[in-house]
Amino acid sequence: MQALKHILYFADGEFGPTRAFRRAVALAREHDARLTLMDVTIESGIGADLVKRFGLADDVQQSEQRLYALADLAEEWVRGQAPRLRVTIGTPFIEVIQAVLRDGHDLVLKPVRQRPGCRGLFASTDMHLLRKCPCPVWIDREPEDAATGAPAVTPDDPATHSCTRVLAAVDAAQPDSRALNRRILDTAAAVAARDGAMLDVVHAWQAPFDGALPGTRTEHDPRLADALGLIERQHAAALAEVTGDYRTQLRDGATHLVRGTPAEQVLAQARRLASDLIVLATLSRPREPGLFIGTTAEDLLQGAETSVLALKPAGFVSPVG
Repeated sequence: MQALKHILYFADGEFGPTRAFRRAVALAREHDARLTLMDVTIESGIGADLVKRFGLADDVQQSEQRLYALADLAEEWVRGQAPRLRVTIGTPFIEVIQAVLRDGHDLVLKPVRQRPGCRGLFASTDMHLLRKCPCPVWIDREPEDAATGAPAVTPDDPATHSCTRVLAAVDAAQPDSRALNRRILDTAAAVAARDGAMLDVVHAWQAPFDGALPGTRTEHDPRLADALGLIERQHAAALAEVTGDYRTQLRDGATHLVRGTPAEQVLAQARRLASDLIVLATLSRPREPGLFIGTTAEDLLQGAETSVLALKPAGFVSPVG
């Protein structure tokens, strides 16, 4: 992971010491980086007469309450340089991205805030940030024991925010993807080294004719079997080239070449390995007009059951101004 200078923790309405918060505090201390704690009050549109009549807290009062909650969190859990506190009113993902663009944050961390009725782990705000935020976004899921009432911990205890197995998802055969693949692997290797975690690398591939020839059994057709074998060897060679410089970081982990729909196979591999973080890129190259995330990344994020750290390619321009 590159040296961090300014980390943004977005509470998203959660004012306890979440795993994402503890990691933000630890990373800021280790990198001697500035830390900003942020929350957003969603603009209610409730008129002043209704606020007064029913004794409701208006947007400003809600923002003040959120600011006090962030201040209490910082006072109790942050040691050393005090973080900057910021609460705004508006649409959460827009406010966060505008803060990133304005203040030059180089990493956004936030806890998962799964809402009832949402498909998958990540809610709407999470997906907007993953699609459109120009800097890396780390959305962290609470470990199971914390979710069931583990004892209170301190940010100085690395076990409270460490990963045990990191999965780097690369597209080894994508043209012009070398630089982005290196970013993915550098980031995943740095997280694994910091946390003492195992590092795995996965590349999923599909044959051009997969699913295109109904009723054809590849293993019984020598020509298709030969073509399939050649394609698989090409992908294996591409994966070996991409990971060649990371053999020492892989330690007890491994490279995994899997065949099938990429998003499905990456998610299946994460489940098999019990990975608790997936590092991926949401696009393989700077976006085309109107495209903020690739199809594979979209499907992967919609089905993810674990924490993710999502990167953008160099040159990505956020649609949020």
